[in-house]
Amino acid sequence: MKSRQTLLATATKKKKLIYQTDLEDANSLANQAPSKETLFTLEELAILTENLMLIDAPTDANGRILEVRPKGHWFEFEVAKRLGYNYPPGGGLFPDIRHQALEIKHHTGKSITVDFGRYHPGSDDVVNETWNRQLQIKVKEIRYLIALAPPPAFKVVTLILLTGAQIINVFGVSP
Repeated sequence: MKSRQTLLATATKKKKLIYQTDLEDANSLANQAPSKETLFTLEELAILTENLMLIDAPTDANGRILEVRPKGHWFEFEVAKRLGYNYPPGGGLFPDIRHQALEIKHHTGKSITVDFGRYHPGSDDVVNETWNRQLQIKVKEIRYLIALAPPPAFKVVTLILLTGAQIINVFGVSP
């Protein structure tokens, strides 16, 4: 296992490359297919996103937590910033940050169920999207960052970072 310092150094190098490339490209890099030279390992992702712990969920003027879509996009943007992306990922894509094969969930506990959307995390199916025609990434290879932000504070108290294949071994995921 690599040391924290080594992981941080390699993650920082990739983050700088992502930042520079994203500035130069007119298309949001976050929405493009993964690239081997800038694909973070799970350990690197963990180091770069750990400061999301205790971050507040967005609320309206009356202190009520925002509804699912704006809240989810807000959290995706926060993750993207920490990974070096200049522009937020496109809402509603799978995975949310395609360039990292990273699906992001911000779960406030209003329901006990985490909605994984149209793809079952443990599926052997190849993600059927144009960006994935050459890579042939399977759904179970997508990485998931799940932030648990329970009531009443709605602060992120737990970050879970797993592949789809790992999720089904840790959580009960219905077919």
